[in-house]
Amino acid sequence: MATAFSVIRNCSVPIGIATAEQPNISTTRWRSVSDHKNLVYYFETALTPNVIWVSFKDVDFGAKTPVKKLALAKGEIYVGNAYKSFVATKAFKFMGL
Repeated sequence: MATAFSVIRNCSVPIGIATAEQPNISTTRWRSVSDHKNLVYYFETALTPNVIWVSFKDVDFGAKTPVKKLALAKGEIYVGNAYKSFVATKAFKFMGL
């Protein structure tokens, strides 16, 4: 996981960069690494120094389980396993459905 993040960080686009030769370049906001063997999803924002994760062994994917989300819109900061910070929410409604 650390090696994968190291490679990703090395090629991430810094926040606020502007280059006339590359007008469509986009800042890297999020980086993520999936550990398929241990069922853990790691992610980090480019604005905070910590990695957070969700162990899918903790998640109930049953049909009767409520939809949950992790609030990220107001600069919330999480540390470690963020699964307990997920809150129930309405399911995402796709346009045109």
